[in-house]
Amino acid sequence: MNYPYTKYLIVVFLILLQSCGSKRPVYESSEPQPDWVRSRPITPGYYTGIGWAHKTQNVHQYQQTARQNAMADLAGEISVTISSNSVLHAFESSLGFREDFSSTIEARIQEELEGFEIVDTWEDQNNYWVYYSLSASRHREIKERRRSDAVSLSLGLLENALEERENGYLRLAMIQLINSMEAINNYFDDPLPVEFRDRNILLGNEIFNELSSTLSEIIITPGQSQVNIKRGQEVSSDILKFKVSSNSGPASDFPLLARYSERPVRNNRVRTGRDGYGHFSIDGVRSSAAFETFTVFADIEAILAETNSGPFTRRLIRRFSLPDANVRINILKPVIALKSKEENLDQEIKAGKLGISFRKNAMEAGYIINNDPEEADYIVFITANTIALGETGAYKNALLTGSISIKNNTSGNIIYHRELEGFRGSHFGLELAGEDAYQKAARRMESSFFREIDEAIRKGS
Repeated sequence: MNYPYTKYLIVVFLILLQSCGSKRPVYESSEPQPDWVRSRPITPGYYTGIGWAHKTQNVHQYQQTARQNAMADLAGEISVTISSNSVLHAFESSLGFREDFSSTIEARIQEELEGFEIVDTWEDQNNYWVYYSLSASRHREIKERRRSDAVSLSLGLLENALEERENGYLRLAMIQLINSMEAINNYFDDPLPVEFRDRNILLGNEIFNELSSTLSEIIITPGQSQVNIKRGQEVSSDILKFKVSSNSGPASDFPLLARYSERPVRNNRVRTGRDGYGHFSIDGVRSSAAFETFTVFADIEAILAETNSGPFTRRLIRRFSLPDANVRINILKPVIALKSKEENLDQEIKAGKLGISFRKNAMEAGYIINNDPEEADYIVFITANTIALGETGAYKNALLTGSISIKNNTSGNIIYHRELEGFRGSHFGLELAGEDAYQKAARRMESSFFREIDEAIRKGS
C-alpha cells in the first residue's frame, strides 16, 4: 500500500474542507419582516427612531451604525422652535446664524437624548434594523430639569460678572458673562424668563445686553493721538501706550491686541498695569509712506481663552464690536550728512562719482541731505582711492579700494559698513583708468550698495 500517497490525499481533503467551512453561511431570519420595517410606526405620545445599516464582517460596527442612525432619526422628530424673544434674535443681521444653530440643536439633542427604549431589532441576510421609542412626557421632564440646572448656573455667573464689573475688574466681568452665556448655550432658542435682582428678565437677552454694556463702557485712550518719527527710528513703549478705563476708573490686567498697518509687530499682545496702561513698541519704522496707523483693540481672543465657552458661543461673542484706539504715526524724512573723500592716484576729486551717485539715490528715496553733521540723523562716510595696477598691452590698469560706512548719529552705532574691492579700470592713460574704476563702483552704488544702505537705515539700530 502506498502510504505517502494516502497521506497526501488526506491533507488535500482537510484543506478543501477548511476552505468550504470559511464561507459565511446564508442567514435566514427566524422571524418575518415586521411592520415597523416596512412602514414607519406612529404612536401618540412617543417619538420614534428607526435606524438601518448594511451588514459587514464587523458585527459591532454595523450594529453601532444602525443605533446611531436610529438616534439621529429620533432626534429629528423632536421639533425645535426658535422663539422671537430668544437671544438669537439679537443677531438677526448675522446671515446664516440660525441655520448654524439649527444644526447645533440637532447634534445637541442626539447627545442629550435620555430615557429612550429599544423596542425591537430585526435583521436579514444583508441588513440590520433598530427601533427606538421615547416618551414625549419623559423627554419634557428631562429637558426641564436640565434647563433649570443650566439657568441656575447661568444666574450665579451673571451675578458674579456684575459684581466684578462694579469693582472695576472688566476682564473678570467679561469672562464670567461669557461663561454665563455658555451655561445656557443649549437654550439659545428659548427666551428663558426668570427673576433676577428683583426684575423679570429674559436670561439670554439679559446676558447679551450686559455684554454689550460692558464693552461699551470700555474706553481705550492713546497716550498720544499722533507720533512724529523718522524712518528707521524706534517708537518706544513710553510713547506708544494706551490707557483702558471704564466708569469705575482704570482697568488693570486687561488684555490688548495691537495691529500695525505697515507690518506685524512683535509682542503685539499685552495686559494693562495697575495704572490701566498697556505699552507697545515698534523696533523700527521702515515704511516709505507718509504715515502708518497703530491700532489697539480689546483682545477678545485672550478673554475667550480663559472661559469654558464652546465653539458656537465663541462665534457669537466674536460678533460683538470691540473698543479700539488708533495712533497716527507720521513718518518724517531722515536727514543724512555725507562725508566723502574720493581720490584718484592720491589726487583729491572735488565731485566724486560715489558721492554724487549716493546723493542722487538718497534724494530719490526721500532722504534729506544736509552737510551739517549736528543736524543729521545719520552720517555717511565714503573713502576711496585708486592705485596703479600695471599694464595690459597698451592699456593702463588701476584698482579702486575704500569703504562705505553709516553711523546712527543718535546712538553712535555703525549700522552699515562695506569694503570697496575688485573695481578695476583700464584705459590708455592711468588717470583715465582710475576714472573707469570709479565709474564701475558708482554703477554698483546705484544697483546694489544704496539698497543695502537704505535697508540698514530702515531697520534702525
